[in-house]
Amino acid sequence: MRMFLWQLKIQREVRMKSIMKMIWGIVVLLVGGASAYAAVNKSKEVKQLKKEIKSNKKEEKKVEKQIEELETTKTASKKEVKVLKRKLADTKKTVAEMEKAYDEDDIESASDFLKRYKK
Repeated sequence: MRMFLWQLKIQREVRMKSIMKMIWGIVVLLVGGASAYAAVNKSKEVKQLKKEIKSNKKEEKKVEKQIEELETTKTASKKEVKVLKRKLADTKKTVAEMEKAYDEDDIESASDFLKRYKK
């Protein structure tokens, strides 16, 4: 059985495409595995920062409830409500900064936050 030259070229192209697909699959697996490994191996400070973020969010909810309660009952002065609103805004800002440090896996800023806000 005699093959023409163009048939051999087509077979070679098909083999090259399948080899390239296998190489891309291996590269994707390596990159995915590396990112999964990095996500699992977060530093101790970053893990503690996540716990601190959760506690600050709980504090935010408590302050929001206090503000709503004071505004509905109108037993507190406007000054007290403003102080609580300011406290709420500050905690929201710090939580946003903490989440940014957690997402970026920044150890230095995580340790700074832990020094400042750990209870």
